[in-house]
Formats: sequence, C-alpha cells, structure tokens
Amino acid sequence: YRKTKKDEMMGVTTVINCAGVDKDKFIDYTEKNPATYRDWSRTWDQETSGKEDDLKSPYLDLEFEKAREMGAIPQDTQNLGGSWSALSSAGEATNLNLVHLMNIDCTNVEDLTKAEMEGRIQGMHAIQALKAVVPGFEKAKLRNFGMTLGVRDSRKIIGRHNLTGHEVKNEARFADSIGIFPEFIDGYNILILPTTGRYFQVPYGCLVPPKVKNLLVAGRCVAGDKVSHCAMRNMMACTVTGQGAGVAAAVSLQDNVSTHDVSIDSVQMELKKQGVKIQ
Repeated sequence: YRKTKKDEMMGVTTVINCAGVDKDKFIDYTEKNPATYRDWSRTWDQETSGKEDDLKSPYLDLEFEKAREMGAIPQDTQNLGGSWSALSSAGEATNLNLVHLMNIDCTNVEDLTKAEMEGRIQGMHAIQALKAVVPGFEKAKLRNFGMTLGVRDSRKIIGRHNLTGHEVKNEARFADSIGIFPEFIDGYNILILPTTGRYFQVPYGCLVPPKVKNLLVAGRCVAGDKVSHCAMRNMMACTVTGQGAGVAAAVSLQDNVSTHDVSIDSVQMELKKQGVKIQ
C-alpha cells in the first residue's frame, strides 16, 4: 500500500449541528451576501477549471474573520470556514462543515484522539462566531457533533492498475471498466465540479492487489495517485467500486476462479443487467 505524507494529507473535519436557527433570516443573509466557489480560494490556494469560480456556493469564512476582530472567538482559532447545508424548518442546521484540522494521520490512533478533542473545541468556537455575526444564528446552540471525524485520506492499495490524475481529468477509457464517474475532483486544493457531462471509466484493475489472491478493495482506498484520489474518495465513486467488487466476487464463485482471473466480460455483462453504465 501507499500513504500520503502526513503534512500533505487532506484535513479532517468535525461536523457540527445546531438547533435554534432562524432559517428564513439566515437564508436572507446568504442571498444578500452571496458566496461563490472563487471565495474558497481565500482559505485554500485552489485550482479550478475556471467554470466553477462564479458558481454560487453555500460557504462561510469571512464571518469567522469578523468574529476574531470583534473578540467573539480567540485570535488563534484556525481553519474555520467551509460549507453549510441541510436547514430544516424546525430551526436545525444539521451539516455545518466548518472545522478543518490539518496534519492529522488518520491511521494513527493518537492523532485521531487529538483531532476528536481539538475538533470539538474549534466547533464550539465556530458556533460562538456564528451567534455573534451571522443573522439567524443569534439563538443557535449545539445540537450534536458528527458521530465521528470526517476523514479523507489514509492508506491506498497498489493495484493492478493505479489511477492517475491525468486519467480522471481526461476522460480515461479502460477495457476492464466496471462503471463510470463524472469529472468531479475535490481535494488537495483542486475543485472541478461535474457540470459538463465529462466522465472517466473506473477500471477493475484499481480494485485488485496484484500479490493477494481473492482480495478486492473497494472505496476510497482503491489504487491511484493523489489527484485521482480526489475523485475516487467521493461517496458516489465508492458505490461504483463497491458494486463492481461485489459482482466480481459473485462471478468468481459462480465460475470457480479467483477474483484475479475472473472474466471481465462476465462481470461487465452482469453489471449491465443491473443497470450500470460501463461505457
């Protein structure tokens, strides 16, 4: 397997959920103070394809600078800023993705413990900031933290095929395709949104560790470099590899062969029966 250097790993997130939010007041504020994906570059030195820059985005970050200036939160709070979504009419904001912690090795239990603790401290600072400067959050209170850290980066296998950033950016095609995924790349300061219809095929080979028979690896730990990981870590891409792995395993049992030697034609035929777009 391979693992990105700790100081280059994507940050982990402590998601916070609030109650007591005046939804209409907050939405009015965001409409009067619209944010775009270009604004994300204030926090991250972000690469886009250009088409993302002026798209409206559910994003907050200047609010935290203002809160520091007001003294509402400590001056040393860092990496506060990000996206919001899932507002209910009952006054619940159930997905505030605002706390990002860097230099955390997700394969190290001590780092994970540190991040759980620090993330909750920063989460409470984030709520204090929102209450102080964001209309609609004046009476907000903590509803709960995410059940666990949001992690983005850990071990990845070395596969029969190792996906590359060039491939996911340039509509790669593979004879052993088990599905497709749009040009949606998010991570390592790259943001390319799936707005064009462009897509790449996901190869069976990126699930197959060459030296271990009858083992398939699905999800974000499939084989590939850093930029391809920014695509394959997305949940929708994980469903592509999960379904492909499950079908390949079933076909291998049916044909009494290993998953290394399974007929890709048979796997693709079954996936097509299940409605999967291969090409």
